[in-house]
Amino acid sequence: MRQILFVCTGNICRSPMAEGYLRHLLQDGKLGEIIVQSAGIGALSGQPPSQHAVEAMAEKQISIQAQRSQMIDTDLVASSDAIYGMTQGHVNAVIEMFPRAAEKTFLVRAHVEDMDRYQMQISDPIGGNLHVYRACRDEIIQGIDAMHQHMLKQSKASSPSLRLAIGSDHAGWNAKKHILQACLQSGHQVTDLGTLSQDSTDYPDYALAVSRAVAQGRADFGILICASGVGMSIAANKVPGIRAALVADTTTAKLCREHNHANVLCLGANHREPSSLQECVEAFLAATPGGSRHQRRVDKITAMELNQNQTVQAVDPAIAKIIEQEKQRQQQNIELIASENFTSPAVMEVQGSVLTNKYAHSRQRIRSLSK
Repeated sequence: MRQILFVCTGNICRSPMAEGYLRHLLQDGKLGEIIVQSAGIGALSGQPPSQHAVEAMAEKQISIQAQRSQMIDTDLVASSDAIYGMTQGHVNAVIEMFPRAAEKTFLVRAHVEDMDRYQMQISDPIGGNLHVYRACRDEIIQGIDAMHQHMLKQSKASSPSLRLAIGSDHAGWNAKKHILQACLQSGHQVTDLGTLSQDSTDYPDYALAVSRAVAQGRADFGILICASGVGMSIAANKVPGIRAALVADTTTAKLCREHNHANVLCLGANHREPSSLQECVEAFLAATPGGSRHQRRVDKITAMELNQNQTVQAVDPAIAKIIEQEKQRQQQNIELIASENFTSPAVMEVQGSVLTNKYAHSRQRIRSLSK
């Protein structure tokens, strides 16, 4: 998991504002899990952000009240993938204290285009009024916006091309067109499995086509769109091997991949802009499945599915029909031959257990087993 560290002097003004703003931007999940922290070159640990810093960020609907100052140290630097200082003095101090961090330490506004290096400095607002803090906040936002765009471009360039299968009914047709084009522009391979017009059609047909493509390995992920997304998710989850998730925002789109290892994303097009649905798709594709407890829970879902789909009805419906007919015959008829007794349910359970799950592969093997 990546980590970004912002550094200023006391860690009560500039770097807390930077930390709060980047965390706010990363909530869309497009860049996956990133830890954001801040520290000071000469900080006293445990101090709250300055009141004007809190007020300036609150104007942007971002709360930094809970953050507390900390002194920069070896562990913070070692665990950070990138370190951003507010001024060249901060950058120099980090490199002097931790020489190995030189290649990953930059100015916050280093990615702002057409800006001289002396203009990249973000001055300390300490002691200034709220107007001064607002100006400082805006400079920080400018730098982090440019940094964020740079990170998004890097992410797209390094992201592997995915094979996607997409489908919708007539209600999701317009949204599907938008999402399909956006996925193609991101470099993914997309197979459109319909519908191909706005004529009324049945959503289970497209849920089945997309889900089979994923279950059979012809697609890495599936995307399904109907009016509410409910019908698509119900139908898709009938296909063995599919974990379809109906999501309404980027947070659930991200979590269904991380926590539930979903492989089909279901979306509702009613009262939603195609662009907002595309944001859900991006969050879904950017997320990575979590291990440990999440894998354990997904394994239990898989076990439930395997148990359900190893029935005679699932494997051989014709044999299942014969068994059902014989069951009815036994229940509805009187046996007149005394020696023909029916075994108990307990014996039938043993006969169908792991005690009898071996079978012979040849006549020779059968003869050897019978000796």
